[in-house]
Amino acid sequence: MSVSLQHLTVTVTDGPDTLTILDDLSLAVEAGEVIALTGESGSGKSTLLAVAGLLRRPDAGTVAIAGTDTTGLSRKELTRLRGSAIGFVFQTANLFPSLTALEQVELVAHMAGRLDRAARERARSLLESVGLESRLGHRPAQLSGGERQRVGIARALMNEPAVLLADEPTAALDDRRGREITALLVEQAEQQGVATLIVTHNPAQLPAGTRRLALAGGRVLDPADAGR
Repeated sequence: MSVSLQHLTVTVTDGPDTLTILDDLSLAVEAGEVIALTGESGSGKSTLLAVAGLLRRPDAGTVAIAGTDTTGLSRKELTRLRGSAIGFVFQTANLFPSLTALEQVELVAHMAGRLDRAARERARSLLESVGLESRLGHRPAQLSGGERQRVGIARALMNEPAVLLADEPTAALDDRRGREITALLVEQAEQQGVATLIVTHNPAQLPAGTRRLALAGGRVLDPADAGR
């Protein structure tokens, strides 16, 4: 099991009130499995990703990543596990303006202290796999929005993560490019055996057959029941 979230509870204080964002929520994602999570604004989708990405500790419950129970880990240990086991794709690619597409992806290996020949070859191969073989030397200003997101996907996969978390990755794109990016995420996740959780406001962009779950009331529901 690459991601195991069990009985998660997250609360926040709003003046004299305590609001429950996640309510005894459980969810698991296997290696190579892709789950798309939908839900209204404020339903807790981003909080769930933050907990799954080890950016926030739950008030209760357990988070296991690639077989490692994170409950007792220190902040330094969480940072190390996050860097080695989790890739993130955001609403915008957040690329460095001065770096080429190839350098953006290589930077991930450099920060991990292992930018060797094999890493450089992997960076090139990943960019080719997302259709950017002719854009390796281009900087962000020379790339379209969809191309920048493709760089972001390649960058997220660079360190061979066990888990990929995508937070509204098509929010800044038109519908056609959104469908292309979502299909690419699913394709790459399945090919590379990465457990993938995609938060999306537009489930119509998902490829046919993608498993969909809805978040409502701090719990994961079958989409057919989400509006009841």
